[in-house]
Amino acid sequence: MRMKRGLRRVAVPAPVKAQSQAHTFPPPVRGWIRNENLIASGPQGAYQLDNWFPTTTGIRLRGGSRKHATVSTGAVTGLWSYKVGTAEKFFAADAGNIFDITTVADPDIIPSAAVSGQTGGRYSVVQMGTAGGNFLYAVNGNDSPQLFDGTSWTAITGASTPAITGVTTSNLSFVWVFANRLFFVEKGTMKAWYLPVDSIGGAATSISFNGIFKNGGELLFGGTWSLDSGDGLDDKCVFVSSTGEVAVYEGTDPSSAAAWSKVGVYDITPPMGLNATLKAGGDLILATEEGMVPISEAVTKDSAALSLAAITRAIEPEWTKEVNSRRSKSWDVLKWPSNNMAVVALPVVDGTTGAYCFVVNLETGAWCRYTGWDTECLGLYNSIGYFGTSDGKVMQMEAGGSDDGSPYTAVYVGSFDHLMAPGRVKTVHSARTIFNAGSDIAPQISISRNYTVSLPSPPNSVADFTSDDWDVGLWDVALWDGGVSLETKTQWHSIGQSAFAVAPQLQMTMGISPTPRVELVAIDLMFEIGGMMV
Repeated sequence: MRMKRGLRRVAVPAPVKAQSQAHTFPPPVRGWIRNENLIASGPQGAYQLDNWFPTTTGIRLRGGSRKHATVSTGAVTGLWSYKVGTAEKFFAADAGNIFDITTVADPDIIPSAAVSGQTGGRYSVVQMGTAGGNFLYAVNGNDSPQLFDGTSWTAITGASTPAITGVTTSNLSFVWVFANRLFFVEKGTMKAWYLPVDSIGGAATSISFNGIFKNGGELLFGGTWSLDSGDGLDDKCVFVSSTGEVAVYEGTDPSSAAAWSKVGVYDITPPMGLNATLKAGGDLILATEEGMVPISEAVTKDSAALSLAAITRAIEPEWTKEVNSRRSKSWDVLKWPSNNMAVVALPVVDGTTGAYCFVVNLETGAWCRYTGWDTECLGLYNSIGYFGTSDGKVMQMEAGGSDDGSPYTAVYVGSFDHLMAPGRVKTVHSARTIFNAGSDIAPQISISRNYTVSLPSPPNSVADFTSDDWDVGLWDVALWDGGVSLETKTQWHSIGQSAFAVAPQLQMTMGISPTPRVELVAIDLMFEIGGMMV
């Protein structure tokens, strides 16, 4: 058979098979980022970071919480310690009592109160050493100040031993030490009071801020600010009002014009509570409605620009949301040096506010959120962090692998990425998690698509096992103890979803006895690139 004239055979090429490509998401060492545009988010950040703590090398799974004591059927309103040499005592307070919880026979039974008959529970506490010993003052603005000498408590009045005269002592609501003097705030006024040098009693002398602060309110608290990290001649005394005015003074004797002078008065936004401050070197950082603002920035910037200098800038939208919903309660801030972190308590106001807290890496400034922790107040004892709950419990932080027997889930949602092909559809076939871990783990990997976060139901915990707890040390520096070596653990997970922008998601549930030893190293995605999405 002959072919018709003019027709030619044309070779049809075989269809080209799409080739899989790989993309690696490094761990979000920049932490939780909520102030960046979704399409322009920088690398190594997380859209959501719950119960993962960002380190310099990855993100590590947080430890659980363990009940240390029960002190009330209501809220725990204060936690503090008293330390002399290597001896240390631990105290908790509710609205009516102060408890010694250094040693607790049964964490489920309320112990006898060391101090009873109180009517206000939100305490300010400071320890001061004199020639007569080491003393701790606890004031609340409702009751006579309580003075602890290492053995017993004494209610301080104008006729007690020692005594404070010249002021109604039950009105003293905040206390701090500056230039070897005790300073106090008188509740509901614009007055501060101070005692003689190296004294825990005596005639109190007032300082009025009625002519200093112009925006109303009341004097709320004070503190020490320094231009260096030490305790020296450049230290300055700071007075803060409830409306967010800050007065800074320098000198050593408020009664002498030659030895006491005003540096300036500055505006910030209203602070979030009496104990919502953090010392970082010599700087004093205040938790305000705009975020956590260093005094060093407040004295050089207009109040309208302070949010740009806040160390909470990365989580500014979340900070603002929590301020709006929890402003009615006083916040606490805890510096936990041995764990290289600071914790911001977000007290539960009602059923619409969740039980969680903000946590920051003190070295890197990276933020995350710990969920499931009902942080009414915070305290440090024996270099370990604790929080008091709204239902009367005192809980040890980062202890064990469950929240007092209840499992918790860690969630990481990464920043959205176009996988080097903007606008084109990508089909993600599989993903691999890479961990350094000291035990079995059960991670669940998934993706969110096209700027909408959608998490599957959380996975179950691995079966319980026994192991030694972690040693005390910096997570980024200290080696894990217990003789357990860390292993690199990898596992592929099937995904099978398509999108033009994807974000990796990781969930892991813990319900075990020992503290988990898990750090995320990376997440790998295998995908194919398709056509343009129209």
